[in-house]
Amino acid sequence: MSQELLHFVDRALVLAHVVFGTTALVVGPVAMISAKGGMNHRRAGKIYFYGMVGIFVSTLALAFFRFNIFLFIINILSFYASLTGYRVLYRKNPAKPGQRANWIDWSASLVALASGGFFLAWGVGGMTGVQFDAVYGNAVPTAFYVIGTVAGSSLALSGITDLISYTRTPTTPRWWWYEHMNRFLSAYIATTTAFLVQNVGSRMPLEYSWIVWVAPGVIGGFLVGKWINRYKQQFGDQGSMKVASHQ
Repeated sequence: MSQELLHFVDRALVLAHVVFGTTALVVGPVAMISAKGGMNHRRAGKIYFYGMVGIFVSTLALAFFRFNIFLFIINILSFYASLTGYRVLYRKNPAKPGQRANWIDWSASLVALASGGFFLAWGVGGMTGVQFDAVYGNAVPTAFYVIGTVAGSSLALSGITDLISYTRTPTTPRWWWYEHMNRFLSAYIATTTAFLVQNVGSRMPLEYSWIVWVAPGVIGGFLVGKWINRYKQQFGDQGSMKVASHQ
């Protein structure tokens, strides 16, 4: 490709990424505040999901122009959370053959497990002295390797947990409600984190910019937990969500 064409493709991808990102960030709260199960909730949820798909694809494409392993990690995390949060709506009763996990679910979880393992190895390697200088030269703060380790562990654990769950039947009827909330809201937190990293963290000293990566997850995770627990109390599902093997 000529330099002019490469520049055009790069700009087009950036524009698409901004459009998809803005769509997800704006529409996400509409789904959150709309009556659960209502038309507005379902429509906003679908638009939000497809916005997340657009973010995922455009970020992968942009990696060929300006690879950033930290944003790559959060892109995989957010997309897996949104994909599983969307797919769980089709698996409300896994005891029925038509609602069991299919190749999409299995493939996504296997990729999540492999990706999480890679990110975990990258983070641990960086903390133990292995040099990874492709992103920020030789000045990668240890805190970023810690982020990679935590993110990789979380993604790998999600992949393993989901793979195991595909062979079992939940005993809590509304398990899908809580999983849908947890995954979609987690994806929104990750997307918000990426937005703040690009627009706030990039303007902060490198040794302090890790705070922008951590704060949304800590604050958002706490609020999501409280919200889900409120619904569990409302439905009388405060007990553990044990699973039973398919018969």
